[in-house]
Amino acid sequence: MYYEIYLDVYFLENLMLYFLILQFAEFIQKDTFSMARKLLASGIGAFGACMLVVFPIHKSRILSVVCSILLCFLTAYTAGKKRGSRSWRKMVFSFCILSLFLGGIWQFFIAYLKLPFWIAAMAGYAAARLLWKYWQKAKAGTGYLYDVTLKRGTAQISLKGLLDSGNQLTEPLTDRPVHIVDYDEICRLLSDVEILELDSFLDMEIGGSMRGGFVYVPYHSVGESRGVLPAMTLDSMEIRHGESAWSTKRVLVAVSRKAVSSRGKYQMILHPRILE
Repeated sequence: MYYEIYLDVYFLENLMLYFLILQFAEFIQKDTFSMARKLLASGIGAFGACMLVVFPIHKSRILSVVCSILLCFLTAYTAGKKRGSRSWRKMVFSFCILSLFLGGIWQFFIAYLKLPFWIAAMAGYAAARLLWKYWQKAKAGTGYLYDVTLKRGTAQISLKGLLDSGNQLTEPLTDRPVHIVDYDEICRLLSDVEILELDSFLDMEIGGSMRGGFVYVPYHSVGESRGVLPAMTLDSMEIRHGESAWSTKRVLVAVSRKAVSSRGKYQMILHPRILE
């Protein structure tokens, strides 16, 4: 099977593709490269792509792969070399990964949607940016989620906690930071008698002393009137985030009958002073 390739068109197509890849690398790295350097690097990449077609390199898969990798390296190095050794290495890595990623998107638009090359190139670039923004947004939504272990006596529970800078709840007399945990979770640490006492308080049927060791913590939130929450002291709390870990003795946690997360992503709201 033979293909007829117009080198001038092929050069312009690859010039556009390499330029878009550099643009995307610039976007995700939150850095800027000069227009002249990006055009020069794209021109080198496009010229190299044409040479891979002109010379019978494509007949050997191994040689073709090696030359393609070297071409990506040269293109990325040209775009980022003046920013220091550390920067151009990051640029080379990003460029190689993005070449595969964007190449797959472009192939989908061309092969399956039958879009013209120029439209497919721009649509693929726009789709890649949208996917990146969506991924960044999703990542940000879980960036402050911690793995939490609460211990009381011989019992312990594991849950997800959100580190919320807006949680400034403290115990009035001692100024101890107060964390907020879901009712269903804290009940796993309580006896049946303690659960009945907690239910009575939450139902506003307080009568007599609370033998479970609860204290009353006043609170006020936006859109809601003032009130009080039952809180109790637990033996310890351990939190983990990635490779980092913290452990605190005798932590004060308040109980909320209403779920702290409407979507169930976390079951506890951590006070920001826990990391101090």
